[in-house]
Amino acid sequence: MSCVFAPPSTWPRRLTGFTLIEVLVAMVIVSVGLLGIAGLVVESQKNAFEVQQRATALQLAEDLMGRVNANPDGIASYAVDLSAKPDEPATLCDSANSNCSPVQMAEFDLWQWGQALYGTEIKTEDDLDVGGLVSPMACIDVVGSRLSVSIVWRGKFTRPDIKAAEACGDGENQYTSTADNDLRRIMTLNTRVG
Repeated sequence: MSCVFAPPSTWPRRLTGFTLIEVLVAMVIVSVGLLGIAGLVVESQKNAFEVQQRATALQLAEDLMGRVNANPDGIASYAVDLSAKPDEPATLCDSANSNCSPVQMAEFDLWQWGQALYGTEIKTEDDLDVGGLVSPMACIDVVGSRLSVSIVWRGKFTRPDIKAAEACGDGENQYTSTADNDLRRIMTLNTRVG
């Protein structure tokens, strides 16, 4: 008996392409990757807002420190807690009226600075203030020539209060979601004047 082999050109060829299982596995892998990327985008947008608020607080604190350094004789008048927009002072110490006392200059500085803190320079069409921090509060302490500026604002998401020893804004309802001060963000800068 003789064996006859078919020539290689007549052997069944392997079909090229993908099976349905391979396509489904690939789709699951791509879907998981896209969900991860979407989560990163949402998290980065949330953190971008927090960074913007922190940068605004830093800029405001440095601005107030510059104002106090320009008016060292009125340093004691800067010791206030701002939990609401300050009222306009009786004397506006701008370029048209430069004969202000150090106390009057401090009142004017705190009024201007409070306007920036609460964002009154930028308004919506409905006349809402949108230029400052979210639910801000400021605590300015003066001991001798030492100045401490603490700025508190409401964060966008909850996290543990890492500066629980700071009294500024402590226990305020606007900074609490599920635990004490879990929405409170605080920045404190200290300097010596003079």
